[in-house]
Amino acid sequence: MSLLIVRLVVFVLLFWAGFRIWQFWQAKQQLPGDKYSSQTKGDSEMMVRCEECKVHLPQGSAIKAGEYYFCCPEHQASFEKE
Repeated sequence: MSLLIVRLVVFVLLFWAGFRIWQFWQAKQQLPGDKYSSQTKGDSEMMVRCEECKVHLPQGSAIKAGEYYFCCPEHQASFEKE
């Protein structure tokens, strides 16, 4: 019975070591920019909140009216009516 347990432990350790080696090899194969290829450090943009629906969106996509930001013209009009 103890020989079976020893074999099981050795098998688990070999499997774990092989998995870790495979993970290391996969990480080395990736290029540095692959993980976040759509956004680099220079492309970050400040997020603002729509005053009407409270949704956050990039400042470049928002509509600015005075000190407030809106996600669409309908929300701007609705906010200005109040």
